[in-house]
Amino acid sequence: MTQRRMADQLPPDELRALRPQVPENLKNVRTILVEPKEPGNIGSVARALNAMGLSDLWIVRPQTPWRNSSEARKFAMNSLEVLNNAQEVDSLDEAIADLHLLIGTTNRRRMRRLPQPIPAREAAQLIAQVSQEQRVGILYGREDWGLSNEDLARCQVIATIPQAKRNPSLNLAQAVQVFAYEIFLASVGEVPRPPFHRAELRDYEALTHRVLQLLRRVGFRPMNDDWSSIDYALRRVLGRVPLERRDLEVLMKICHDVEEYIERHTPAAPVASESANPCESG
Repeated sequence: MTQRRMADQLPPDELRALRPQVPENLKNVRTILVEPKEPGNIGSVARALNAMGLSDLWIVRPQTPWRNSSEARKFAMNSLEVLNNAQEVDSLDEAIADLHLLIGTTNRRRMRRLPQPIPAREAAQLIAQVSQEQRVGILYGREDWGLSNEDLARCQVIATIPQAKRNPSLNLAQAVQVFAYEIFLASVGEVPRPPFHRAELRDYEALTHRVLQLLRRVGFRPMNDDWSSIDYALRRVLGRVPLERRDLEVLMKICHDVEEYIERHTPAAPVASESANPCESG
């Protein structure tokens, strides 16, 4: 007769009441913290991610030394591997360049020029699908005021956690825990594969800058000379419909041909003759 073991006799990997297998796609999900201020929050985030099978943590311009912080290690608990392997970078570009989809998070209303936020659960379903084959990032902002509008403009999707009351808002680690749980849950079982491969975010960035440059060359003038409004609008339009790399290559080719047309039909600047040289003595 098999003797029943008590909970305190079980090995660590058998302690959980439910132990579903960690979905493979979670290795393609990156968590990005922008300018976190507290080492304890970074450690708590590592713990929240590890509990849900996530491990890819990037930190952009941290406002505090955290790498050897006892506070970060204390709050990380048994998740030091995630904490120790976290990448620290100086710019958001470094953290997102190789991603194919970027989700920004917010808990407050933003300007109309940004995409309309969707619930965390809906965003998690999209993340679970795309991450089956490609890399996805979830962007979290500063503890006191979250992500800037400029940061959110870099995201194709903006997500929020529905709350019954306005206050109190969730802290950074709590928000990461909710999103991590929803992503884990959405990834368990049969998840449909994405219908096609998205272009990398670096390709979106290149096209956005190319179009803005072209608009300046043809004399385009935004209302009130506010170029940021055009930048936001372009990013919103390009992020609304998933594009393959070949789609962006077609758009880049159009920009290139328009630029060449401008070059061919722009009169060359007159070259001053030697006699017109003001340094020449009379």
